[in-house]
Amino acid sequence: MEVIAEKSDGMDVISLNGRLDASNASALDEKMKDCLSRKPEKVIISLKGLEYVSSAGLRVFLGIAKEIKMAGGKLAFAEPDANVLKVLKMSGLDTFLKIYKSMDDAVSGLRQL
Repeated sequence: MEVIAEKSDGMDVISLNGRLDASNASALDEKMKDCLSRKPEKVIISLKGLEYVSSAGLRVFLGIAKEIKMAGGKLAFAEPDANVLKVLKMSGLDTFLKIYKSMDDAVSGLRQL
């Protein structure tokens, strides 16, 4: 899995590409902890290139959300494909994570928070 971190519109954007499963979830967790150590105020995780997410990946998403909330930051997920969105809904994570269909919607949503 590829993880790309950049700044856009004053927000930290993390783009995920490939498959997120038990074989690489811990590596993503470490990369996210590095990003979160800088105490970003607003973070968008782009799921546009994410083809698959396992339960291990969902646990990483949950941990990221908790850490950002504890630090007083805001988090949004953007652009999930149909399969990834289905997994997020089946797991119930869509009920408390902010998930937007597009990057523009995610940026607008975080600006309003």
